[in-house]
Amino acid sequence: MKATETTVLKFIGGEDKVFIIPPFQRNYEWSEEQCKELFNDIRQAYKSSKTHYLGNILYYIGENNSASFDEFILVDGQQRVTTILLLLCAIRDISTEEELKKVINRKYLKNEDSIETFKVKLKQTSYDESTFISVVENDFMNTSKESNIFKNYSLFLDLLAKSDVSPRDIYETIPKLEVVDVNLSAGNQSISLETVQTVFEKINSTGKKLTPADLIRNYLLLANSSKEQEKLYKQYWVKIEQTVKNENISRFARDYLVMNTFDDVPEDSIYKNFKEHFSDFNHLDILSELSSLSKYFAWLIFENSPNSEINHIISYLNLLKTDDVYPLYLYLFYKLYDTNIKELKSILELLSDFMLRYRIVSPSGGGGALRAVIHQLLEKLNSEEIQITYDNILFELSNSNTIAGRYPDDREFKEALMCSNNLNYRYARVVLLKIEEFEKKNIKVSQKDVTIEHLMPQKLSEWWINYLGGKESAEIIYDKYINCIGNLTPMSTEYNSKNSNKPWDKKLNQIKDVQFVITSEIYNSKEWKEENIIKRNEDIAARACRATISPIQRTRQYQTKGASEEFIEGLYPISDITTPMSGTHIVAIIYGNTVTSVSSWNEFLKTICEIVYNLDDSIMKKIIRDNCIHKATSTKNYPDKDPIITNKQSLLQVPKEVAMDSGIYIEGCISSNRARFYAKQILDIYGLTEEFQIQVEK
Repeated sequence: MKATETTVLKFIGGEDKVFIIPPFQRNYEWSEEQCKELFNDIRQAYKSSKTHYLGNILYYIGENNSASFDEFILVDGQQRVTTILLLLCAIRDISTEEELKKVINRKYLKNEDSIETFKVKLKQTSYDESTFISVVENDFMNTSKESNIFKNYSLFLDLLAKSDVSPRDIYETIPKLEVVDVNLSAGNQSISLETVQTVFEKINSTGKKLTPADLIRNYLLLANSSKEQEKLYKQYWVKIEQTVKNENISRFARDYLVMNTFDDVPEDSIYKNFKEHFSDFNHLDILSELSSLSKYFAWLIFENSPNSEINHIISYLNLLKTDDVYPLYLYLFYKLYDTNIKELKSILELLSDFMLRYRIVSPSGGGGALRAVIHQLLEKLNSEEIQITYDNILFELSNSNTIAGRYPDDREFKEALMCSNNLNYRYARVVLLKIEEFEKKNIKVSQKDVTIEHLMPQKLSEWWINYLGGKESAEIIYDKYINCIGNLTPMSTEYNSKNSNKPWDKKLNQIKDVQFVITSEIYNSKEWKEENIIKRNEDIAARACRATISPIQRTRQYQTKGASEEFIEGLYPISDITTPMSGTHIVAIIYGNTVTSVSSWNEFLKTICEIVYNLDDSIMKKIIRDNCIHKATSTKNYPDKDPIITNKQSLLQVPKEVAMDSGIYIEGCISSNRARFYAKQILDIYGLTEEFQIQVEK
């Protein structure tokens, strides 16, 4: 690596230079404020004759260099370089000096004698490329006027036209912008991709801080040549961006990671955990799977799948704020949408009812308890311990390990609905519409076209105060019942605006014609006082129990040692497979006087197998021959169970070789809990279980 102080024009200038913004970089994002600040810095530099530090430009020399051009692949500084070139385009186009126009084109914007691909000195990302070329070529016939490229070029034209400094003087002041030219590949024939990635991770550029999506995109698309990067970007990442939208990619990546690790992923650790978990995976496979999953994720957040019934269920799931369950939804769509959409629909309806009951009974709950339930379910499905069926998922939800994550039964659900005097309107909407759909089997109405009306109004008029027995009585009734389920009912937006806080008899005349039966039936209530609200409270709560799926009878005891208990770091016998260790980090395996370092739970089972294989490979071969360590399913090895250890890679989802050239492979796609379970099974067969310990940290 070599760092050299220079000016931005010296760096950009010169013939047959090509600057590549790799596809893993962000699209051009400089704001109007940043461009104005840069322009004013140049004006001040002109008036004071002082230099101005613009920042670092990091790059490495590409593999496509030839006699006709040099290829500089930008790792940091692409936003600033792009902005300077846009300013130069604006100076060229507003200037009346023909010679100045030619100099700017020849030295900074174009390579006249280069191949067509590199006629323009700076090759943008696919998103910005066509607009940038149109600005450089001064041809705006097919230009996107909404792009930041065009907007900032137009801004510079306006600033130049209004400035008290001439375009020529602005141009001659740009050389006062100093940069540090950092050539990452100087002194080396080439630079490793790992080095480039490390540098990229540590960058905090002038613009926005790098998001997990930025870092993950770079990690997955990093390749030896810009052509290979471009191919991966266009074939996979563009589809992800277009489908999911940029602002949702970090969340999508987090949910994908949870879908594979069955563990919590904090917002500030998405990239770190992603890189650690997928370090041994082929990046092409990850990109391919992310690309395939992106449409399902988009269906979930935009509620726009090709199936209207599924969209209706998704709308309820989103109303219930079920972000923590998205990894499970993704997995179910991936596995069932193209093979058994009927089963998928049934399971989504079950999850919708589970989440509704959970939200009503524990309105401020969720968090760790809910995620623990979902992660355990995902783990069992992914490891094929259970098949993906409605009955299996109902059983697992009904038998959650912790009380906090339980599936509320009819008694709890009914009591919570009846007793709540401050019900969340979103949850109330789902309750009322589910009753309507269950009882009347009418065509389902989009919940977006429904509002929730307060029968006793939110703002009591003088009429309502007198009707409820005077100010003191009205205030007591209002505080107790204004937001309870009995006082809420679905209405169309039109009816809601008409009803407002009119007297009860006026409301009744409009209520009788409402399309929702659960609302129109209120017409029979000639009064709306405390006893009427209490009666409807009980009625709606009982009907909600019938309209939603109840849990089946529990057959498992609750876990006495909950995942919420404080985990104590230290040594644990490998025979202990009950202490919750999700979210922990394994440091080492201790066998006798030998301590073997382990980098992650992902490597734990492989390391155990290597240790015992080196002790006695004949036992390992017997384990394989007799298929002693296996899953509960037979999808890959019918009629026998799918193995965890085998010499046939095709029987594993992610095969990992045990010791070099051993020809023995273990399943790499398992959670930390299952890895501990299988490790104990192996050591039991070897008779060594009591001689092994593990060192674990938080």
